[in-house]
Amino acid sequence: MKHGAHPHEKPHHPHWPLETLLFAFVFALGWRSVHAPETWIHLKTGAKIIAEHRLPRTDPFGYGSADGAWTTDSWLFDVAAAKLDQIGGVTAVVLVKSLAAAAAFALLLPINHGSPLAAASLLALGACAGWTGLVEAPAVLDLLFFALFIRLLRPRHRFRWWQGAAAAALTALWANTHGASSLLALWLVGLKVFKASLRTTARERLGYWATLAVCVLTIAWNPLGWSIIGRTFADATTVVGGWPADWLSLYTLFAVAGLASCWYTLQQEFVTTVAAATVIALSFVLPGLRPLAILAACPVIALALGHWLKARADTWPRVMRWAVFAGFLLAGYQHFVAAPLSRTRGYGSPVLGGAAHYLKSNSVRGRMFNEPETGAELIGLSERPVFVDARPGVYPAAFKREAAAWPRLFRQLDMVYRFDYAVVHNHRAGAPARIIDEDPNWALVYADDRALVYLKRAGENAWLVPAERRLVFPNRMWPDSLDPLLADKRTAGKVLEELDRWLVQAPDCVQALIWKAYVLGRLGLSDKADRHLELARERPRLRRDSELLAAYAFALEARGRLPEARAAYHSAVESAQRLNEPRVEAEILPRLAALQRKLGNEGAAREAEARVKALPAPVEPEE
Repeated sequence: MKHGAHPHEKPHHPHWPLETLLFAFVFALGWRSVHAPETWIHLKTGAKIIAEHRLPRTDPFGYGSADGAWTTDSWLFDVAAAKLDQIGGVTAVVLVKSLAAAAAFALLLPINHGSPLAAASLLALGACAGWTGLVEAPAVLDLLFFALFIRLLRPRHRFRWWQGAAAAALTALWANTHGASSLLALWLVGLKVFKASLRTTARERLGYWATLAVCVLTIAWNPLGWSIIGRTFADATTVVGGWPADWLSLYTLFAVAGLASCWYTLQQEFVTTVAAATVIALSFVLPGLRPLAILAACPVIALALGHWLKARADTWPRVMRWAVFAGFLLAGYQHFVAAPLSRTRGYGSPVLGGAAHYLKSNSVRGRMFNEPETGAELIGLSERPVFVDARPGVYPAAFKREAAAWPRLFRQLDMVYRFDYAVVHNHRAGAPARIIDEDPNWALVYADDRALVYLKRAGENAWLVPAERRLVFPNRMWPDSLDPLLADKRTAGKVLEELDRWLVQAPDCVQALIWKAYVLGRLGLSDKADRHLELARERPRLRRDSELLAAYAFALEARGRLPEARAAYHSAVESAQRLNEPRVEAEILPRLAALQRKLGNEGAAREAEARVKALPAPVEPEE
């Protein structure tokens, strides 16, 4: 399995067995990846284009935008995704997305200094580091287009017309599937033209310049024409899916190593090096480009390693050892990313399904209030116009700030926009929906683990509002908020009845089980309380939600099961850390510290208190 000698300045070391293994590895990452809420908007847009045979020119999804003007620069992706969703649902869309990501990383494996094993290891780590980009969104195709352009343009051979035709075709595809990033195609072709102009014959230079001219023309071969250039990187200001773009991550390591490697590879691989340096530099200010920057960094790092590492024959035993390494890497990805995050939100993991079903089954009408982060899913799950969503450039910045600050400004927003109902996340830490609970004009009519639905008492949906005032408010972190009601026998029974109605309305609700277990324990019904806790423990959602885990730990503590409660508190804190929820951590750690003191662990209690003080202060949205 040894390769012949290759000139160091033109490294190309293919290895089909290793490429197949790398392809399978990245495909597995994509198959078990996180999901993005934005995918629902792409699916709805694609379905609308299919039905109407034209691109939307006004916003069909919301009523809060300033002028209502909106269109898409990824119409081809939208249509293809909508067709796949109609044919095979989530599985079909995830399959094609995973194939695209896997092909992108496998295509760059042959570009290495003579050790495909080292290059494969870099690409495998890069795929793990770029997990935020392995989502069902147009940006995932940027990975494939970038890799195809690098493979097409980097070889040093005489100009061939098929090469120019392929570059033009790829440019047109890029402009129609993700126009916001398609200007990178012209940049890559321009780099090749510049490099070729320094060392080729006049005839070849003419061919390369003709290729660039055709690519410039084909980038406008899309429904938006030249105006697509004005949308360049418009959707790269944030990470797709809203995942935190932390600096202390593998991304930073790849970015720094990639830029350092460019110093060594500029002379031997001009197009690949400058393209990588460009994308890495852009990713510092455009977090949405970070997965692409990691991919771009991999080949230049692999080439730079050739200055220190000798080429190694990729024998079968070494390939098998690499496969074992990839298996451990995949297991780590499963533990740290897929298991805790892949089912938390986004396409394929709806969190507002119960709320959407309530609205539809009860024919709720009128204007809806929703948070910016829930808009995409509500667009996907219902035909109702949303108040706001996270699409870039659709809503004025001041409007989005006010919408994000709704826990303080809800009454003012209601006075301006005159909402008829509200759908918000059931965030318990800090009880952000308390402002609606305390407003006498509103009533909570539906709740589950992830969503709350409120109706205005005097609006179009007044007939759905119960006459009795609610006693149980699910948007609280701890069930001991019910203690004052349980102290009075006249209201204790009503609390239990309300919890039963909650479970009937939302039978999958884990929080309702936990709260009922707590209430049953306080009322002396120990066996029933323990049974409800067992039912809660069997629900998969409990392990994915830090707030539910914390409430479960508190209920265990109230039952006197202190060691189990301590373990559950620790799991809740770890989950909150993975999900970047410092507010939730700040709620849990004091409870954990108090429990540690009960168990006689003063040192552990002080450590928990110190961790609370070290947490960053919660950032409140600006008005």
